[in-house]
Amino acid sequence: MSSLFQRSTGSQRRVPNELLGLDLGASGVKVVRLRRSTSGVVLVGADILPPLDAAVPVLALPPKLLTNYAAVAFSNSRQAVRLANVAAVGDALGGKLQEVIKVEPDQRLAFTVLRTIAEKRETQVLTVAVPEADVRQVLALFAHGAPAVLSLEHAGLVALTTFYHGPGREPGDEAVCLIEAGARTTFIAFLNKGAPVLVRTLELGGDQLVAALQAQWGLDRETALGTLGQGGTIDISQPLHDLAAPFLRQLSISRDFVERQESCRVARIFLSGGLGQVRQWAQEIQSTLGTPTVVWDPFGSLAAATVPDALHNQRGRFAAAIGAALAAFEEP
Repeated sequence: MSSLFQRSTGSQRRVPNELLGLDLGASGVKVVRLRRSTSGVVLVGADILPPLDAAVPVLALPPKLLTNYAAVAFSNSRQAVRLANVAAVGDALGGKLQEVIKVEPDQRLAFTVLRTIAEKRETQVLTVAVPEADVRQVLALFAHGAPAVLSLEHAGLVALTTFYHGPGREPGDEAVCLIEAGARTTFIAFLNKGAPVLVRTLELGGDQLVAALQAQWGLDRETALGTLGQGGTIDISQPLHDLAAPFLRQLSISRDFVERQESCRVARIFLSGGLGQVRQWAQEIQSTLGTPTVVWDPFGSLAAATVPDALHNQRGRFAAAIGAALAAFEEP
């Protein structure tokens, strides 16, 4: 995915060998410091910082994580991600894409070409449109001092980048689904033989489950969050089942569509994000769809990673932060 920065065609930048990957999530800012070496990309440090406060638009990074450049990921319900087949190839693609996607004047568009069908003079692209105001708000966080922003990406799409460096490295012939669950929205990507065939963003996130637990049992937010951990003492199966029902109906419809359209069977579902760390979430998806569900470790996509003990049960939340840096390292 090309960065949401507007750059002139053909412009190139020298990507440094050390980057911060930042995921500006609503439940917390996930940060990884990664270094690229001859042996691969290794983890230098990681942390989860408090969520950004709209009243105090400042991002304070611990000195141990600070470096000169950052690759930043964020997402919200105002961003639109879609797959599109465009009746154009080569130099004609840009203009035709603007017609197909119908980007508003106050939006930025980024895209990546998935494949070109020469005989049909058609190009399949993966696009994301983001309000200009959101981009400017994020860039304002880095207006002074280090780090400078090197790239700006959609969190769900760079979580997919991390997946491609991990479990999706050798896709084989099977179809799979990636579910990256954030605090307020959940990104879904169906892949067949490694290629995206359907992407969706649904209105379900961990914050809704926390709010439901607070309302049902009269808990404060910290206690409600504690019930979602591996050692939680309250059975959250029923509230999770009730909350997830509309989401799972949409997921099932999407799965059935992909299987008919692609003449395939979705063999596995891979989970990351905050809800991905909740045992009952994986159980609910697997029991409803009857498809094996796997919680994968984004740090496994790196050549070497010693994750701080305090983050051991939060590893799945770092898929977008890691992917933002990996995507920047891959830039030509």
